[in-house]
Amino acid sequence: MREHIVAAARGDELMDTIIRGVNLVNVFTAEIYQADIGMKENRFAAIARYENNQPTFPMEGKHEIDAKGKYAVPGLIDCHVHIESTMIPPDMFAKAVLRHGTTVAVIDPHEIGNCLGAEGVKYMVEASKDLPVKILTTIPSCVPAVPGLETAGAEFNPDDMEALLQLPNVVGVAELMDYVGVIKQNPRMAGIVQKGLDAGVRNEGHLPRVSGRDLHAYLAAGVNSDHESRTSEEIVEKLRAGMLVYIRESSVSQFADIAAEAWKSVPHVSNIAMCTDDVEPSDMLKNGQMNRVVRRCIEEGIPAALAIRYASLNGAIRYGLHDRGAIAAGYLADFSLVDDLKTMEVNDVFVSGKQLVADGQVTEEITSAIPPLLRNTVRIPELTEEDFIIHAPVENGTVTLNTMEITKVGTTEKGTLKLQVNDRKITSLPEDYVFASVTGRHGQNREPFVGVLKNSGLRHGAYATTVAHDSHNLVVVGTNAYDMLLAAEQVQKAGGGLCLVKDGQIRDQLHLPLAGLMSPEPIEELSPKVERFSEIAKSMGVKVGRRSPAMAFSSLTLTVIPEIRISDLGLVDVDKQELIPLFVDA
Repeated sequence: MREHIVAAARGDELMDTIIRGVNLVNVFTAEIYQADIGMKENRFAAIARYENNQPTFPMEGKHEIDAKGKYAVPGLIDCHVHIESTMIPPDMFAKAVLRHGTTVAVIDPHEIGNCLGAEGVKYMVEASKDLPVKILTTIPSCVPAVPGLETAGAEFNPDDMEALLQLPNVVGVAELMDYVGVIKQNPRMAGIVQKGLDAGVRNEGHLPRVSGRDLHAYLAAGVNSDHESRTSEEIVEKLRAGMLVYIRESSVSQFADIAAEAWKSVPHVSNIAMCTDDVEPSDMLKNGQMNRVVRRCIEEGIPAALAIRYASLNGAIRYGLHDRGAIAAGYLADFSLVDDLKTMEVNDVFVSGKQLVADGQVTEEITSAIPPLLRNTVRIPELTEEDFIIHAPVENGTVTLNTMEITKVGTTEKGTLKLQVNDRKITSLPEDYVFASVTGRHGQNREPFVGVLKNSGLRHGAYATTVAHDSHNLVVVGTNAYDMLLAAEQVQKAGGGLCLVKDGQIRDQLHLPLAGLMSPEPIEELSPKVERFSEIAKSMGVKVGRRSPAMAFSSLTLTVIPEIRISDLGLVDVDKQELIPLFVDA
């Protein structure tokens, strides 16, 4: 019952708390004006706008906060995020994002789903319960992303999806990354989309560089959101087609600039929201979470009140959160106080009317009752140096290889390279080329696939990681087999994580024992370790992911992002959805 809330709104009872003289960001009208905000119990009870420097009606409260000069911003809503990319479990994640003003996060646990299957998804759902940040779940649609082109620790079919969609706090089917399968109505993907439609939940999209008839086919299938657009023209086309576009600023991809350019073409657009997707720990501590997306959009020219609407109200509408995403009577009292909208530095955060962040610090302990799943998930065969050498189809002479080349904007394209063969082996590469291997770590019991990568920047040694979207097999990139083997062995012993090796010496190692993806420690403790790893990676020449070298090679295996990727099964032509031979003549 809201008896006391309504009584306070009428003026018959005292407000519990009043925020006096704050600059209110009204996301309904995209205005900013001075107001008093009255709260009763867990909700906003009344908002008194100022006229002639006075509130339009008086309010009295048990507790008052003078907020003159500050801005009241609704709780921010992250429409699509992978908690695993922060490398910490849900309770640590909630604490980390809350201080940046995020009060709702819609997660896609497909990283842990690809490692531990339904057990991993259920762990994330249970571990996300009863936290101050409202964590909603979308069920991973691509476990693995593209069957037949990679192998993971599990495989979800439509019937599996139907069962998982019954879990609590589930609001959708997670990003349908096999967009080719959706467009062509592959039985598995069409069936998964239909399960979402039957359950009455959102089907979340993933549609890079797709336009024209294929865009409309994807929408017609029942999938109507996207966070993967690469140009302003692509965004405008999707907005005009009715697709909800999430502006993304992650540790790997930053698209606020092209989104703002698109907005200028269609300034009255309503179908925009925001997400972070993947943000690693040190990047979050330094640059924020959803507040970073808002800040970047404001920097690129989107008006502040409109940018905040995209980051709050529009996300609430997307997921049917009818009493979240705005500061208005009857809404849950989730909001932040910010000194300057240009910086979006959050000082104080209130959740359901209770202050949980003061002067940038979380004031209460945030923990989950569910213990982390700590067991070694790196199940690989015994490896030797020979496993990291490319074996050619000729004894001696030259061969031409298909290669994967990283472009300036971080995508990949196919190249070719002619190499010398001695005793059927290719053991050395020209400058700016390295070996790239993928070893199935989910008990596949196969030797690594080894290909060639250009433009990684790595000059010496090896870099190994079990954070390798989306099947999260073991990726080792290196200049020589000896260092690659040592890096792989170290990661296996640790139960997952990242390792740098040079000249037979371990330069640095980051332990991620929770599914090989996360570490059960506060972000403040993990962040310096990630930052140190990134700095050492840079010193070894790694230039991919300049903002976050700790995630430099995490997308090499992402078989749903054009053009060429690598998996435990071989080189993948993403557009054609087929494996391509390593040797051109083959």
